[in-house]
Amino acid sequence: MAVKAISETTRRALRYVKVSNAEVDLAYFPDFLIVGPQRTGTTWLHANLRYHPEIMLSEPKELYFFSSLKQTTGARFGSAELADYLSYFHEPLWRVLLRNAISLWQYRQLYRPKIRGEATASYAALERDVIADITALNRDIKVILMIRDPVERAWSHAKKDLVRNRKRKFDDVSGEEFERFFTDPYQRQCARYVENIDNWTACLRPKHLLVALFDDVDANPEALLLEVMSFLGVSSAPRYVPPEVRRPVNPTGASKIPDRYRRFLEDLLKDDIANLDARLGLSRAAPGRLQRRPGTAPERFVVALRGRTG
Repeated sequence: MAVKAISETTRRALRYVKVSNAEVDLAYFPDFLIVGPQRTGTTWLHANLRYHPEIMLSEPKELYFFSSLKQTTGARFGSAELADYLSYFHEPLWRVLLRNAISLWQYRQLYRPKIRGEATASYAALERDVIADITALNRDIKVILMIRDPVERAWSHAKKDLVRNRKRKFDDVSGEEFERFFTDPYQRQCARYVENIDNWTACLRPKHLLVALFDDVDANPEALLLEVMSFLGVSSAPRYVPPEVRRPVNPTGASKIPDRYRRFLEDLLKDDIANLDARLGLSRAAPGRLQRRPGTAPERFVVALRGRTG
């Protein structure tokens, strides 16, 4: 792979990413990002793309580099240096050998990555000036943004963070804790899908954002995965769809939202829900499900499986 040096023009354009190492190689910068927010299917998508013979995905799944850049305390990545970030896209020999073995076994072809990517759910809510740093480093980057009914997403995220991750019982979490979680500034930003899409499309090239629905992970997983592959420009054929594509990944367990919390969330997120329909043509077919409204194709981004009605 030819070395791609960072230009002085690009260095001057960066507001938050630091470049202390003049030898940094931009050829290792990702070609695509999978963004969330959380509980929208990013883990499922990562799991079903990670062994495609033409795709290299960073490990671990979530790096948090760009969502850490503006944090003064408690940053998940811990460095703003581009070289530190790019180190996750340099594969060690043992991993290349393993990927080749897996690829030969599954697809009867060698592992030859054409593109590199990473999946960090919190990137969905990045502010526009941070996104501008990303596109300064790769003007042609593509982004897959997963979205889900805002009420269901908020409830699933709360269950995961307040119950499952803390090994607590549901009844041990007070109503006040749930409501604080729902009204947290980051949680509110997660629900502002239209604003988040506007931030990304303002910086990306036209049609370089694919908006995919969480509901298709269950209803149309094979078709969704094939469309993602086509969007990314890698081989897209049924043979590249893993047999476990319909298996749940990182579930919190199905449960009905208690009436108290549903009423709270419906009122809190009513404007975000209305904006989804008005701006994106995504209406609520039933509580908890989004459907595409025909005749509302956007100009600057792509909605996955737009031709389907369910």
